[in-house]
Amino acid sequence: MTDDAGAVSAKLVALRAELEANIWPTAMAAAATGEHERIRDLVKLKVDIEAIDFALSHRPVG
Repeated sequence: MTDDAGAVSAKLVALRAELEANIWPTAMAAAATGEHERIRDLVKLKVDIEAIDFALSHRPVG
């Protein structure tokens, strides 16, 4: 992996971790105020992250 690719990869992993850490607390705050569209968007984001994780873990080798 080149230095540029490694740096981009590290940034993406950090961004993913930050998103993961904030999804459920933000959804809970939105639920308390009745912001249903925001909750839906956050749940979609969580599902998308899990789908990407699944796809990356099942990539063909080679």
